Amino acid sequence: MSFKEKHLLRPCCILMLSALMLLSGCADLPAWMMVQRQSAITDYRHFRNAEVARSLEASPFLAADTAPLKLPDFRGETFDAVMERNGTVAIVVVQHGKVLMERYYQGYKRDSIVTSFSVAKSVVSALVGIAIGDGHIQSIDDPITLYLPELAASDPRFSRITIRNLLEMRSGIRFDEGYGAPWADAAKFYLTADLGTKLKGLAIERAPDEQYHYSSGDTQLLGTIVQRATGTPLPRYLQDKIWQPMGAAYDASWSVDSLANSLPKAFCCINARALDFARFGQLYLNDGSLNGRQIVPVEWVRQSTQVRERVGATPASRWNVEGQGARWSAYYAWQWRRATVPDATSELGIKPGRDFYAEGHHGQFIYVAPAEDMVIVRIGHKYGNAWWPGFLGRIARLNP
Repeated sequence: MSFKEKHLLRPCCILMLSALMLLSGCADLPAWMMVQRQSAITDYRHFRNAEVARSLEASPFLAADTAPLKLPDFRGETFDAVMERNGTVAIVVVQHGKVLMERYYQGYKRDSIVTSFSVAKSVVSALVGIAIGDGHIQSIDDPITLYLPELAASDPRFSRITIRNLLEMRSGIRFDEGYGAPWADAAKFYLTADLGTKLKGLAIERAPDEQYHYSSGDTQLLGTIVQRATGTPLPRYLQDKIWQPMGAAYDASWSVDSLANSLPKAFCCINARALDFARFGQLYLNDGSLNGRQIVPVEWVRQSTQVRERVGATPASRWNVEGQGARWSAYYAWQWRRATVPDATSELGIKPGRDFYAEGHHGQFIYVAPAEDMVIVRIGHKYGNAWWPGFLGRIARLNP
């Protein structure tokens, strides 16, 4: 979902849900969701969660011994006031492996659990790369029905969709990503106690690779493929392949649909602490290596954050671009976003920038600035009025 769509959607979400409740149209929503009206970073308390155990030896983040972090000018408003006003609960800045800033707001602390929302998509991408490196998945050009044969039984056209198509969100599968309506697919996937049945109900809208369409359904399929291919529950695979090897200091969890089915909500819902999300960002900053171990294959890290042009008749069909023509535009890679910079010579008026980031609902970010050797994590209970990729990028540029 784009920056503009987030802000246009929020007021109408509340009005829509309020009206639906009055009309009993939201009878299928759980009581806690009806009360809070929209998703929140405390939703994990209402879900069943699979444990992801911490490392026995945490990877250290040293305190900075350099000059104070330079921050953008806020026209007389303090940095902390800006963070509070925009709903931030945690912000962590790490440079050269040292913590330059670690601040918490609105009662949150270092050990407070926060949920990632779609930041989890970037973690799923890493697990796909690891599964390929481990030999469990042959290639990203494998048809998804090689691992999910039940889809071919429902519609033979699913056999034309590859893992690559899912990674790039160009699958052609119909999926309503709207967050303001309880009948949208995203809401159904988020709240269902049976994700498996929802996956079986997916339908084809167009041929694969025709155009980019952001879809949590694509990531849910990716996570299910990793789980099937490895024969290991996705939370356990995360624990064994990333969480413990990278030296996570805290236990985490991954929300699942129900105790009976235990299928992880792969498209969202990894619940952890801000510092451990920063460790994951550091892992990608270091080309997949941390603590002397190659955790994610180097080539996968580089390929999964790279921008690609495809064959197509129009710019929209050739590029995965969100917000074309707006300052908040971004390229979508393999479940990561790439920042843009202006380029008058390009047909889109932009080109890929140096930075890349994982982004989740309500403005959860793991922002990686390779040129500055910096990782920034921002977690919030709302997006606020800030354009976070630009804001976080400004912090990096001010501290080369």
